[in-house]
Amino acid sequence: ERFLEGIEFDFQELRVVYESTKEFISTYWETKTPLFCVHLGVYTEKFISVECQCNETEYSLKDVEEKIPGDGKWPFIRSAFPLKEIVQILSEQSLPVPVRLSKDAGQYLCQYSFHNSLRNGKGKSVFIHVPKLEDSPAKNTAAVVIAIIKELLNSSSTLD
Repeated sequence: ERFLEGIEFDFQELRVVYESTKEFISTYWETKTPLFCVHLGVYTEKFISVECQCNETEYSLKDVEEKIPGDGKWPFIRSAFPLKEIVQILSEQSLPVPVRLSKDAGQYLCQYSFHNSLRNGKGKSVFIHVPKLEDSPAKNTAAVVIAIIKELLNSSSTLD
């Protein structure tokens, strides 16, 4: 089923590996030039979190290959989207899964991929943490992610 006519989506699954994640995101932004990127990651809460920023950090947790990135300290960076307003609009809708704004994408691959995407895409990126399938059926989570993407599309014309 097509949920947004005229919009091309490119779904990619990234391994929990710093190096390949960094390389993929950099290459993707250089070669595909998307309008914006939406990253999804699973976490333990029963609601959906729209991450609005990446905090200053030095990534020190090992990935699945037992490696940490040697990038040093990464600076604070924020999404260019008006995510506070978008989450407010969504919270007024009757959605099957609650949506919240978050200022902490974690200290692992979720924030690392978001950090890379924000840097490469000049802020035109969003990270969404979604509940595990046992906490929210895929159909419900997908409905909310689609609603978020629609709001991102509505506001994308305001980005430089």
